[in-house]
Amino acid sequence: MTDGSAFSDWLMSDNWQDYRQQRAIRELGDEVTSLSSSLYTQQRESSRLRSELSKLQGSVEMRLDRLTRAFDAFVELSDLRMTLAMFDPPALVRHRARQVVAAASQGQAPPAADVADVPGYWLAPATVALVALLRGEDAAAPLALAAERDAERTALLVTLTGAVTGRAELYAKWLPEAFGPLPATGPVSRAVRTLWTEAAAGRFGPEGRALLGERLVALVEGLDPEPEQVAARAWRARVDALPAIVHRPQSIVEPVADAEEALAAGARLAALRELCTSTAGGTDAPTSLPGVLRALVDEGSAEEVPLLRRSAELRAVIEGEEHAPDEPWNAPAGTALELLLADAFAPDGTPLARAARAAGARWLLADAERLAADAATDPPREATTAVEHLPVRVRTGAPPDGLDAVRAKIDSRYPEEAVPTKATIATLAGGALLCLSLVAWPDGLAVFGTLAGAVLLVAAGVRWRQERRRRADRHERHATDLANARQRAERATTELGELRDRLAVTAQRAADDLAAVKASVAA
Repeated sequence: MTDGSAFSDWLMSDNWQDYRQQRAIRELGDEVTSLSSSLYTQQRESSRLRSELSKLQGSVEMRLDRLTRAFDAFVELSDLRMTLAMFDPPALVRHRARQVVAAASQGQAPPAADVADVPGYWLAPATVALVALLRGEDAAAPLALAAERDAERTALLVTLTGAVTGRAELYAKWLPEAFGPLPATGPVSRAVRTLWTEAAAGRFGPEGRALLGERLVALVEGLDPEPEQVAARAWRARVDALPAIVHRPQSIVEPVADAEEALAAGARLAALRELCTSTAGGTDAPTSLPGVLRALVDEGSAEEVPLLRRSAELRAVIEGEEHAPDEPWNAPAGTALELLLADAFAPDGTPLARAARAAGARWLLADAERLAADAATDPPREATTAVEHLPVRVRTGAPPDGLDAVRAKIDSRYPEEAVPTKATIATLAGGALLCLSLVAWPDGLAVFGTLAGAVLLVAAGVRWRQERRRRADRHERHATDLANARQRAERATTELGELRDRLAVTAQRAADDLAAVKASVAA
């Protein structure tokens, strides 16, 4: 083997060993990286498992608590059903009533009225009467008995059934009695509130809307003085709470209280006009008549009411919150005046809101006229602004009052000084004396005296020139400050005129808004 080939083999052997070492190092690094990644994955999985375990423990505890409550409710419900078993006749009456309503809702003839009477229970004769009415038969006797036991529930049953089944001849006759007069004090029931909203939505036809309007007007007009005052204050508070968005441009004039109030009143009246003329809502919410009818039928007899109510609550515990029992048909929905006020200021423009505003027109128009009067205030003839931190009163068509004090303050800031000053004159005189007295000086000192005199004369000249420049600058700043003061006063006068123009426009718009509010209420 030659030396060259041996050297080449050695080089190859050395390179191969380096390569194997580098590859081993890389493999070791990859294993370390893989181990780190595996450890990180295990830590993350462990954290996730601990989190899931925590959730599972919480879920198990919640489920155990729910099962415990459901079991207790089931036990109580079992006992309650045994008690309710003693009321089979009223339960059968309710069953028959549901069958009658269901058949009528599907356009079918109601089943025969084989309903046994239950002493004191209004629904038994009411169901018999309802079947007769749906069949077009004479229902005078059962209606009289049902009304004798409970006139309100009987009227509600016939009215609601007629509305749900589309039998206009039923609800047209019974709606006035079911609706009843609205109480000035005390709550309105859920059923009456439902009839209120449905009548406004037109589901009882034009007669229903007319009846609602009559009842709302009778409510308002029949108020005693004290409730009348309370209602008027409540309506005024709602009107004053309307948004009063006033664009106020940046101004140097101090706010004028009357003008600010006028602009705010105009903006609030514009908001009231938008509220009253809005028709964006069109219709009201979906009907809730079937729910009220169901609550009325399922209410039970007087002795059953608390038992059935508790039974519904227990079933909700067992079946879940989504199966919560319906509100009773006579649950309070609020006082009539509170509901009327809330409807009137609802921003949806529904027929319900328009009916409420028409009924409360006396309060609404009184507040609208008050806002229009506030918006039509006389524009201010003068205003105040600050010039050099001093008050200056500006007027339309008259010079500002207070500029003399401003001018005096500016003058005091720039006192007049004589030019040249005494120091400059003394320097000039000293230099001149030195130059004139050189003839009496020895020759050695004459040169020094000449230089000193020349320096003093030059210094005096420089000082004089600087003093003249400072005086010119001072005069210029003085004139500028005086001009700025005059311009600020003129600007304030201009802004006063613009404010007067805005107030005139606001007054005109307020008159238009008032007319629009009156027209919307009367429509």
